[in-house]
Amino acid sequence: MNRASAEFLKIDLETALTFVTIARQAHDSARKERNCRAARKAYDTVVKLFGRVELNDMDRQVVMDGLLQLQKQLVELGEQF
Repeated sequence: MNRASAEFLKIDLETALTFVTIARQAHDSARKERNCRAARKAYDTVVKLFGRVELNDMDRQVVMDGLLQLQKQLVELGEQF
């Protein structure tokens, strides 16, 4: 169960980073906003679950790096934390 939870966090981060990429490339403001909102929701979900999942050192570092990268890109898109 814990292994699956760790994988979920990493996959959710990858998906959120994909949403950010789409938002950055969007010419339509509605599409940009929708993808930015989806990325932020994924970010919030991972942050919420991060403390509940036992991660090995490597997975913990991957998740933390992903969160930092995602947060930075969301800030560049106008999100506030």
